[in-house]
Amino acid sequence: MNVKKLISFALIALSATFTFAQQKQGHARAPFKKNQGKMSVIDSTRLRVWYAMNADSIADMNTYIDYQRLDVGDSISKYYSWFVYNSDSLLREWHKAHPKAQSAPSWQGPGGKDKSTWIQYEFSDLYMQNGMLTEYACMPGWLHKYNSQYSEPIPRQSWIISFEMQELLGYTCQKATCHFRGRNYVAWFAPDIPVRQGPWKLGGLPGLILKAHDADTLYTFEAVKIETGKHPIIRYEYKDYKVEKREKVQKMQREFAENWYKAVDYHRAEIMPNGNVEAGEAVSIYTPYEPLELE
Repeated sequence: MNVKKLISFALIALSATFTFAQQKQGHARAPFKKNQGKMSVIDSTRLRVWYAMNADSIADMNTYIDYQRLDVGDSISKYYSWFVYNSDSLLREWHKAHPKAQSAPSWQGPGGKDKSTWIQYEFSDLYMQNGMLTEYACMPGWLHKYNSQYSEPIPRQSWIISFEMQELLGYTCQKATCHFRGRNYVAWFAPDIPVRQGPWKLGGLPGLILKAHDADTLYTFEAVKIETGKHPIIRYEYKDYKVEKREKVQKMQREFAENWYKAVDYHRAEIMPNGNVEAGEAVSIYTPYEPLELE
């Protein structure tokens, strides 16, 4: 382990006590860059939906764990974090403006609650096309070599629709429930918006899902804005994202969330009398983690 890495880890250890509130599970650090490669326009939106994820207050994006977007195109749909997308865009502009800089910021723009901490649902991009869903999973800081991708048929939930109604964003929404991959879900969909999609992997109802949460309310999604104009749907090269099975990707994500220190082989830094920095004892900090998919 080199000196620069040891010093960086030491600084992280000093700040951890103050930054790791119970806002995101685990201690995994946000990645320094997503290494996605070049961008290309693959479609344009006919609908764009903005969702607050785990918000304390829908009116204040600074209280969100993430601000996510569903881009619905004619042939492709994409679900991703606007916080991460916006930061990456601003960082590219920063690097263009500072080509000779010796250091660079790790984040630009709003990031919601605890933006220095990784959570898999913020750092994954989902693409839906031709009946298939592909996830590009960006792993936490110092674990970018495990960045992965997998594809599966677009998941289908067996919904039970009730007659309960709720108004959201001016639309009358109907309640539906289902069991999906180990958890029970409640969703509210708008029949007046004939789009059979919603946040994350939820969809298949006769109308756009504007609000959803699991039965334990560990994860909540609520639409805060709907746009109907044309916007480009961007796809990256996702260079170096390895093709894996869904089960393996989710196993890694869980392990990294539960014990990021062990995964990165974190050692306490010790400064010797001669000024050299040497690795001390290994650190292992287990934190319970509750992923959405249990199966």
